Amino acid sequence: MKVVLVLSQANYVKDNYLSLVKKITDKKNLPNGVEISGIVFIKTVDFKLVLKSIGLFLIGVRGLSTILFKNMWSSLFSDPRGQIFKEHNIPVILVDNINRKSSRKLIKSMEPDLIINARTRNIYRKRILELPTIGCINIHHGLLPHNRGTMCDLWAWVEKRTVGFSVHWMNRKIDDGNIVAKCEIDVKGIDSYIDIPMKSSLYEVDVLIDSIGKIKENNEYMLEKNVTDRENYTRNPTTKQIKEIRKMGLKL
Repeated sequence: MKVVLVLSQANYVKDNYLSLVKKITDKKNLPNGVEISGIVFIKTVDFKLVLKSIGLFLIGVRGLSTILFKNMWSSLFSDPRGQIFKEHNIPVILVDNINRKSSRKLIKSMEPDLIINARTRNIYRKRILELPTIGCINIHHGLLPHNRGTMCDLWAWVEKRTVGFSVHWMNRKIDDGNIVAKCEIDVKGIDSYIDIPMKSSLYEVDVLIDSIGKIKENNEYMLEKNVTDRENYTRNPTTKQIKEIRKMGLKL
């Protein structure tokens, strides 16, 4: 089974997902008959993102802005992930948008059976969803089916709810598709949000590898249906909400 991993060029994880990349690209960690046949980087580093990082810093979101800037710098000038892909002979492509015809053509050449979307905010359209022989799965940073939207782990932490992530099948709706796996993250003692995505990433890789094995055995594997009547939909915090979070003694 051939797996294509889709990553952001730069993200909010402290090591830019390096820990996850190291483990999931090592064949000895994968189920028998499974290989990572390609890596797709979604281009996120540009002048707008630099301005966003500066803006976050100025309003007090210093942890996230610092990590984002470091990851942008690393991805452009000294990306250790590239060396890992080179060592494992894994082809890598950089695209602006995964849905473009040119992007789909390159991904098709990787002959994917399964595509994994790992912490990117690209919305997959019909043609890319239908490209792999089995389907596409996504890591969602909230516990489905109830927690949907963006920054679900942040709001769960702030509101003292259970923090965690889910792996689910992707379809044309956002945060939809049956659930493949869920994992709660212990955030006791954490007072800075940037530690949560990092800790989560260390669990995500093991959950992903386990999920890949289950999907290899049963193409339509699911843990439970992604259906709820008490949806908690969250968005990125506003400047006012950020100030309120900081007043609680929580670091962003």
